[in-house]
Amino acid sequence: MDFFQLLCVAVRGLEEHGNEGRILDAQLLQHLIQNGAATYQEMEDILGTSNASISRTVARLSEVNRLGKPGYGLVEKLIDPSEGRRYLVRLSPKGVSWMRALKQQP
Repeated sequence: MDFFQLLCVAVRGLEEHGNEGRILDAQLLQHLIQNGAATYQEMEDILGTSNASISRTVARLSEVNRLGKPGYGLVEKLIDPSEGRRYLVRLSPKGVSWMRALKQQP
């Protein structure tokens, strides 16, 4: 799939789960699908947004959002093994199966 197709799949999937199709959510998911794990700084640079925006987006797509309410559970944060003060973000097992299912839809 090319970039546009992956982005469309991500937006469609988010809309099906009640998310209003936030483009940053879809872009972040698309980046993780294509590249695996990424640091906040990498996502800021690639997506051209602030650390605060990335942080809110990651929280919304995680198990629990920043307000302590249930999130989507599509991504997970882990400590970067090469730098213990930094986090990596990657698709969660639920996120991987969700994207595989979406890719199979017509």
